[in-house]
Amino acid sequence: MSTVRGKSKFAYGAVVAMAVTGIGVLPAHAAPTPAKAAQQLSAVSATSATTTKAAASRSYTYLSFKINRKDTSNSRLSLVYVQVVNPDKVHTYTVKSWRAGSGTGSTNSCLSKRGVLPSATYDIKTFDAHHPGGPHGVNGISWYIGDKHCKPHGKGTNRTELFIHSEMLPSGKQGSSEPYRWDGNSDYKSNGCIKLKPSDARDLAGYRSTYPRPGKLYVS
Repeated sequence: MSTVRGKSKFAYGAVVAMAVTGIGVLPAHAAPTPAKAAQQLSAVSATSATTTKAAASRSYTYLSFKINRKDTSNSRLSLVYVQVVNPDKVHTYTVKSWRAGSGTGSTNSCLSKRGVLPSATYDIKTFDAHHPGGPHGVNGISWYIGDKHCKPHGKGTNRTELFIHSEMLPSGKQGSSEPYRWDGNSDYKSNGCIKLKPSDARDLAGYRSTYPRPGKLYVS
């Protein structure tokens, strides 16, 4: 969970110009290994239309959360698009990045309700535009990423109810008081979820209409 000082727990918009970055496809989403050149040429020549359609279907997005170990409340959440042009040509773009926070400042990811989100691969299980979490939960725009078991020294801690979210009413609008109102930089802190400011949560959600919906979150 990510409620801090009574705040709700957290953390796609018009298409923006995409810049090619140095972010590679992470191991779990590695690009397909190219076949031998002669085999590719033969396959493409014989079934070019089918190959193009299949390649397009393999294009996808994922979310990448890069933790700032010096200030976990000033980390970066990015939407990354992997464009499969053909089996021998794969491009990776960062569509956009936003400031995001996780935890109350500790880099110990095994501290329940205080530590930063554990570095791992997460399945993005559900998206909700109007999550009704109440005064002690997630409200409004959110992505549910489940639980994660952390094992620092063998015993371990189960980090539960993890989301990407902000502070807002279930309607997505700002409330007049906590925990439904974003007050500034202090609100990037959480009990372990990823938190975005409201306008950035709406921006990220807006890309759902123009890009494939991300299925994975990589935290490092």
